[in-house]
Amino acid sequence: MSSKVNRVSSLGLCLWVLSLSVSAGVHAEEETRFRLPEDILTRPSLLDWPGGPKEALRAYGVELDLSLAQFYQGVTAGDGRKDWQYGGKLDGIVTFDGHALGLWKGLSLKVHQELVYADDALTQGAGTTIPENTAMAFPRVGGDDYNTSIVLSQAFDHGISVSLGKFNMLDAASRTPLLGGGGLDTFMHTGLAAPVSGVTPPYVIGSLLTLRTEPATFGLFIYDPRNAQDTDVIEHLFEDGVTFSLSTTVPIKLLDRLGFQNFRAVYSTEEGIDLRDVPQLQLPPELQNDPRSKNGYWYLSYSFQQFLEHDEDDPSKGWGIFGQVAVTDGNPNPLGWLVLVGLGGNSPIPTRIEDRWGIGYFNYRMSGSLRSAAQRDLGLRYKDEAGFEMFYNVAVTPWLLITADLQFIDPFPSENDDAVLLGLRAQLKF
Repeated sequence: MSSKVNRVSSLGLCLWVLSLSVSAGVHAEEETRFRLPEDILTRPSLLDWPGGPKEALRAYGVELDLSLAQFYQGVTAGDGRKDWQYGGKLDGIVTFDGHALGLWKGLSLKVHQELVYADDALTQGAGTTIPENTAMAFPRVGGDDYNTSIVLSQAFDHGISVSLGKFNMLDAASRTPLLGGGGLDTFMHTGLAAPVSGVTPPYVIGSLLTLRTEPATFGLFIYDPRNAQDTDVIEHLFEDGVTFSLSTTVPIKLLDRLGFQNFRAVYSTEEGIDLRDVPQLQLPPELQNDPRSKNGYWYLSYSFQQFLEHDEDDPSKGWGIFGQVAVTDGNPNPLGWLVLVGLGGNSPIPTRIEDRWGIGYFNYRMSGSLRSAAQRDLGLRYKDEAGFEMFYNVAVTPWLLITADLQFIDPFPSENDDAVLLGLRAQLKF
């Protein structure tokens, strides 16, 4: 019942913002006598031009971002079906500026509504574990085709800000300059687009404290360890434990090129199943024993992104190198460690600066406890899941992006053949 209420409330909010946008656009058109803007091929989004509806909304303290991404992806080699799947994802993000709305300075509210539809290449039987299409995987792997995230933030003086609510963690992943994108305009595979940690679900309820200083940015994130797509998390917050995440981001300049390094440490009090007993769950119920539990788990990571070349007119655009290494306790976390590295960013071709490209490699090691138990009790052999992805994203206009994507994946199960996936992606920014 509560999920239906949430969906109706989200739909009502989106309809209200859209109606405001339409009325603002009509008002703007009346003032310009319906003159068609001449910058249609250069504007940042389809509905964003001087005097247009998005600019009119900003005058009311409302920032509206809508995008539609469509995918055509399939397995061309390896196990499973060799067919192609079409699907899409609609994202609507509405940000309210409290000060512009007549409240107080520093207050903001962000609402992110997402919806996936049609099919995807996640269930073609290739034997892979980590999703090959991040945008289509979330929120679908949590059992729903839609999700609403709401975050309330307050910025204070001296670089301090506090945010609380239901967080969409893909939003955080998409903000990194070289690697980010959340599966919508850079890498598609989750192993690169939103690296898996085993300690942070795709949607969490909690609070984030951020302190921005001259040498570094510090963050303390406290959240419920369960996936917040489950309404039980909202009804019984922190019932199963609490997760603490500490992070430090240090800006780095190398040969006058921008970059950063990030250190993250996570500890959770959540109780999990002892992975040495997981194979018991594959047995018939009459032969199962109650699995043991294990209290708490931890995760440590180091990541970096470093520009090697900047655009002369815009230092935020360029290309460079990125990487990440992480290690966990391996029990109850099913992940043991991970390594990823790659190159990417904006095109080095001067006339194609808005294009994006990337080439990346990832290697995820399954927990040693889980691998040993699976081989001992079930005769199953698991290795690392490793892969390679490359893409090129053509900016036909700043608001119409076409991407070609190629992935080679070596799955966890040793009996599965290497998989090859090809994909096309088209993103329209309204």
